[in-house]
Amino acid sequence: MKKRILAFLLTAVMAASAFAGCSSKGESAPEGGQAGSSGAAGAGGEAAEEPYDLTFMYIVGGDYPDQAEVEQAMKDLALAEVNVNLNIVTVPSSYENQLMLMLSSNEALDVCPLGVQSNVVSYVANGYLEDLGPLLDKYAKNIKEVYGDEMKIASMGDFVYAIPMNKERDYAGGIIMRKDILDGAGVDVGENAEKLKTLSDLTPVFAAVHEKYPDMTVFGGDYAYTPASIHYGRSIDNLGSEFGVLLDPVNDSTVSNWYESDKYRERVELMREWYLAGYVQKDLATSTDSGTTQMRAGNLFCDFDLVKPYRDVEAEQATGFECVVFNIDEPIKNMGTVLDGWSIAHNSKDPERAMQFLDWVYGSAEFNNLMNWGIEGKHFVYTNKAENNLIAFPEGINMDTVGYHQNRGWEIPNQFLAGIWEGNPADLWDVMTEYNSTMKKSLAYGFLFNGVEFETELATLNSVREKYVYALGSGSVDPATELPKFNEELYAAGLEKIMQAKQEQLDAWLAKKQG
Repeated sequence: MKKRILAFLLTAVMAASAFAGCSSKGESAPEGGQAGSSGAAGAGGEAAEEPYDLTFMYIVGGDYPDQAEVEQAMKDLALAEVNVNLNIVTVPSSYENQLMLMLSSNEALDVCPLGVQSNVVSYVANGYLEDLGPLLDKYAKNIKEVYGDEMKIASMGDFVYAIPMNKERDYAGGIIMRKDILDGAGVDVGENAEKLKTLSDLTPVFAAVHEKYPDMTVFGGDYAYTPASIHYGRSIDNLGSEFGVLLDPVNDSTVSNWYESDKYRERVELMREWYLAGYVQKDLATSTDSGTTQMRAGNLFCDFDLVKPYRDVEAEQATGFECVVFNIDEPIKNMGTVLDGWSIAHNSKDPERAMQFLDWVYGSAEFNNLMNWGIEGKHFVYTNKAENNLIAFPEGINMDTVGYHQNRGWEIPNQFLAGIWEGNPADLWDVMTEYNSTMKKSLAYGFLFNGVEFETELATLNSVREKYVYALGSGSVDPATELPKFNEELYAAGLEKIMQAKQEQLDAWLAKKQG
């Protein structure tokens, strides 16, 4: 992000006076795209448009006492900047049922978030979302500044269903370890865990920790987070579902069965070895307590998680312990994180106005700060705005007394414009931008499998997966006997059919892309 912050600020200033649209759905804006947005008369004495009533849904982590005050500030800003009357709908992270109900009942809704768990294919097939492609071509000045040629990457075929949230394009899988426990056990893993090369290198580390701290859980956390249980984007490309993946996505477009791969077998065998040695949390297959929670409580040496630049800093803030991070995978751009994005509902009475609003949001530091941190001066302050983007609580305010503090940057449109909470490096957004720009790409980056015709098979396959994957991933069952059963049941449930369909769709997509 060497030049990006300045570029965004300049873009935001330009966007503050830019807006256009029409009062009825489907009409085009005047030639040139965006027009003046104030309520006063425009150029030539013509009256400006009436404000557009826009319903905006966003995710919150909890109810804060100043929620209404923050929402009013968001409304005031949107009305002043882009002539929009916001109707704000806040939802929790588990919002999918509410979103589906609003979309299917044609309830008032313009701009809404999509998550990794969203049934994007179903939404597109049922006509619940607007195709953003033509709208991006007309109005996406700020969004294009963020994504460039990848502006339309969240697509299925030619249908652009979302604009990705501006965050890391992918993560690596990694092991997060308490440094004080490493030191206490006399284990030196090197600077940035450089002495560790493979997962099996952790075995003597675990043995030393277990011997020194026999009452401590060496490895544990949430059942879904182990080196074998989670793999969305962790060096493979799942093409939108787990059943049929690219094992070497940078170099090979062959669709394969992840659960028959050498890498998966090696990982479940290693988890079994650790489990039998007493290193693994005994109830890991069903545990819902995150590794962060257990580490903060002092009961855990390490867990598996998704990692990115400065993940050790983030882990220390979350757990209270200095941490060392060992990356076991390489991040690769694929559809795993692109599914987190912002869409325009087909319910929208004026998708063009909705897109103009959304493009403005991607260029407004103030709006993104309001969503995430609240009102400047009351809920946060810049520590030295002339020098950096670091922010903190105002004097006399802390986490227990603050009236608003979502701290969910990964769920807002453009966190790279927002303040960086103190304790993080001041160059965080620069480093993250570099991280994204240098990341390798899957050959299938931009491809999403259309599984509408295979819903029955996919549901059955998922049931088989649930039966085996967490037990195998935790090491609590013997892969020598259970892994063959797992694969046998997957194929009986239609895995080959899904893999063949994925391969056909991917080959056609690649041919069109290359042609």
